[in-house]
Amino acid sequence: MQPPDGDPFHLAGEFREVEPPARLAFTFSYEDPDPDDAETLVTLSFRGLGESTEVVFAQGPFKTEARRALHRQGWGDSFDKLERHLAGRA
Repeated sequence: MQPPDGDPFHLAGEFREVEPPARLAFTFSYEDPDPDDAETLVTLSFRGLGESTEVVFAQGPFKTEARRALHRQGWGDSFDKLERHLAGRA
């Protein structure tokens, strides 16, 4: 991955649950971790709501609040981009 204002970085993980179309869970770890990083578990649940889909996202545990905030910002940016992309298809 590469953030808009940063250097590229690499991630690793393994799928823990794949239950189409309702749930996805996978581990998330940086290949060159910061000392405050730890492997986390990401879970996504999906629920159809007619013309839209509810997505429930969770990730953790984190060693520090700073690392949690970093991930929150990254995922927030990703979900914002997804929303803009899907709005363009409407």
